[in-house]
Amino acid sequence: MKRSRQMILILLTIITVMLGHELAFAFNKSQIPMNIEIGLFFQGAAKSTVLLKSNNGFEVGEFLQDEFIPLLDLSDKKDIILRKDSFYIGSGGNYVEYTGAIIENQTNIQGPYHVQIGGLFNNRNEATQLIQFLSLGTMEEQPYLVYENGWKVFIGLYVQQEIAQIKANEINDYTGQATTVIPPSITRVQILDLSGRPLFMFDSTENVYFRGVDNKGAVSVVSVEGKNYRGAITAKRLSNSDMSIVNKLPLEEYLYGVVPSEMPALWSLEALKAQAVAVRGYAIANMNRFRNVGFDLCSTTTSQAYGGFDREHPNSNRAVDETHSKVLTYNGELVNAFYHSNSGGYTENSENVWSSTVAYIRGVKDDFSLGHQNSTWTEVLTKSQVKTLLENNNVFVGEVIDLKVTSVSQNGRVLELTVFGTNGQEVFVKERSRTIFGLKSTWFTVNGTGGSAGNSNDIMIRNNTSETNPITLNNKYIISSSGVSQISNPSNIKIYNGTNYRETIQSSTVASDSFVFDGKGFGHGLGMSQWGAKKMAEEGYNYVQILTHYYTGTKVE
Repeated sequence: MKRSRQMILILLTIITVMLGHELAFAFNKSQIPMNIEIGLFFQGAAKSTVLLKSNNGFEVGEFLQDEFIPLLDLSDKKDIILRKDSFYIGSGGNYVEYTGAIIENQTNIQGPYHVQIGGLFNNRNEATQLIQFLSLGTMEEQPYLVYENGWKVFIGLYVQQEIAQIKANEINDYTGQATTVIPPSITRVQILDLSGRPLFMFDSTENVYFRGVDNKGAVSVVSVEGKNYRGAITAKRLSNSDMSIVNKLPLEEYLYGVVPSEMPALWSLEALKAQAVAVRGYAIANMNRFRNVGFDLCSTTTSQAYGGFDREHPNSNRAVDETHSKVLTYNGELVNAFYHSNSGGYTENSENVWSSTVAYIRGVKDDFSLGHQNSTWTEVLTKSQVKTLLENNNVFVGEVIDLKVTSVSQNGRVLELTVFGTNGQEVFVKERSRTIFGLKSTWFTVNGTGGSAGNSNDIMIRNNTSETNPITLNNKYIISSSGVSQISNPSNIKIYNGTNYRETIQSSTVASDSFVFDGKGFGHGLGMSQWGAKKMAEEGYNYVQILTHYYTGTKVE
């Protein structure tokens, strides 16, 4: 009996340890959101007016958590105009914001003053009943529904408060209903048909959305300025701004529009699946990045390129579907899956590009990227161009004398680039060395005929304390199997690390006032190389093997 109890205790201990390990290192899939909000137009690209189209008309609603709750049926309207509560000039659906003087009796100007009829209604049906009652009379203008902290009824698009007040008095006398003049609102959005007739208004803090009516099994999309998107569209107004246009849709459907925008849809399926997992992880890890301006991520490469429904392709959609909810993790935590176009043959450690050390973003040898687009590149800049680029970034060193790489990482990328000028020098660290000069990566050498501060045949030597220092190969001595030799021509020197040839130094013909950047790779060099993933897939690797090659110590869950 005692032995049986001991066996049970041992088994319980094993089970507890196994469960504890699973709990410690398993990613909690509840962290994956159902929906995501993508900024299409915002800040400098925000809209004062925007045209929406849907083949089957619109339904208006709001989201309760992730469920769309209908508020209003606009299924008879295939084209609607959203615009902020302001002055507009135009007709026939073509309206532009108007900031000029208001001229009496000018008929093609609409304004942001309205008349509220009645009070606040408990629900839409009560407000609709008032509109139906008013429609029985002889009013020239049609009243419309408004959703602002509840349901209201407005009428008119008046250009002056005085005009609105006259109209309010007339309506009060005619109907006996209480009337109130409503001034412009910095959060109100107007909805009109193409004739310029108001259909509906809402306060953008209410988070009201517009989506296409169900298309009998086909994908319902909304056209925004001629581009089609799944899901729903809203307009959000921030203080002193035009409207931010936002697309809310399921996360997995968002990936349909991202994967083929970030990687060609005709590439191998396993590469596309690796891209889908990376895109999903990046989206989840960076949720709410733009929440201060009303959405989660933007549609540009500042987040991830998102092309909407028009960009979708069956191949990339399949890659998303076959990796549904799959994410990359490290010790049970979600991986922020950075990726880039081409590593040039070696990826980089996170701290050598940005600042923090990320355990799963380690430099790895990547021959899969070699021989593909931008695995090598050359850029030539004159001293005058260098000076202009510096001054455009508020860096003033006088006349440019030389550029010199003064520190490199163990993987070959530039950690410090020093610019020498007649009025001093400036050191650019890590990514700054590529962004300021518009280079494709930080893996480069600089050949030039500048002053004594630099030399076209400098190379970097790493000592036993991992410090790097430049030396000039010209007239240096090397030891080979045949003895000691002096370098007379430092061109085309190959460096052998005991395994393979890592670097080839080639001279470039350089004009007296120019610098030649000979570089490798395209992008920051962190995480997955897309061209490398393509090659791995073509050689038979699956998406899990691709991802775990580029992200050290990770697993797909």
